[in-house]
Amino acid sequence: MVLPLMARHSAGFHPLSYSVWYEYASGVNPALRAAIDARLLQTPVLGDRDVELLFDAHVAMRDIDSSARMRVEIARMIDHVDGVAVEAGEDVQQYGNELARYRERLRDDIPRESVDQVVESLIGDTDRVRVKTGIYHEHLKKSSQEVERLRGELELVQGLALSDPLTGLLNRRGFDYQMQRIGHGSLAGCTLLILDIDHFKAINDAHGHLLGDKVIVAVANVLRGCVGERGPIARIGGEEFAVLLSHTSSVGAVELAERIRGAVEQGKIRRNDSDESIGSVTVSLGLATCADNEQFEALIARADRALYQSKAAGRNRVTIAERASSAVA
Repeated sequence: MVLPLMARHSAGFHPLSYSVWYEYASGVNPALRAAIDARLLQTPVLGDRDVELLFDAHVAMRDIDSSARMRVEIARMIDHVDGVAVEAGEDVQQYGNELARYRERLRDDIPRESVDQVVESLIGDTDRVRVKTGIYHEHLKKSSQEVERLRGELELVQGLALSDPLTGLLNRRGFDYQMQRIGHGSLAGCTLLILDIDHFKAINDAHGHLLGDKVIVAVANVLRGCVGERGPIARIGGEEFAVLLSHTSSVGAVELAERIRGAVEQGKIRRNDSDESIGSVTVSLGLATCADNEQFEALIARADRALYQSKAAGRNRVTIAERASSAVA
């Protein structure tokens, strides 16, 4: 049911697209189904951007809900283990008090029969505490294993909610989160680079979505190789990428952008079925360096304008954004 649905639309054949159409076809996500039906009344074909917006609104949010439920479950388990620890601690304390009383009794000159009674009581109390602490140990062991399992699931869910399944880069939500986190200090001096694959729709139309996905992955790999650890990289749209350079000068950012542009242009993408090259793939880039007290929404808008200036000027080029006209405190 899913594959024919995907084939009727122009979104690529990748995990994100599949997850949207799977949840639509299976009926497990009524809100998503209603949103797609409403969108199909407006347009008969859904593209990558439509699918990404639907994923962010109706699938990724379910992952965030799942992570919230996991946090509650972990907190509940911690409370349970804490209760067991308190109970075990009270038993050990009581045992210590009993030992002190036995010690006092043994200091007195008591008959042999009383000594036997003290030893018998001591053995009984020791066995009782040993059993209690053994139960406590088993609780800790099982709870530790369960917490590790839940933590692994939580990390997986959070990773899915913030990453792009095709490239493994951050998605738009993950990139916005990183920008806000970095911006808690200050974005001043950071450079935002936005990149768009030139004529990507023509590539999809001529060669198909599978090869289009191959182009997207190839560009993502170029970005990884050129940017390295200098800042977060994200796929923020169908064929659009963003990089936030927080420790690179403006001159260095321009040099890096040109290196990315050249590396993409020099790369060769080949068809899987014939090993035939599809020709040169190029990208257009826009750069904006954040001014003092400039909000990241304004920074994104300036970088976007620079990107479209690159495209309007003939593509396959880098454009530096105009200076911020007025920074908002």
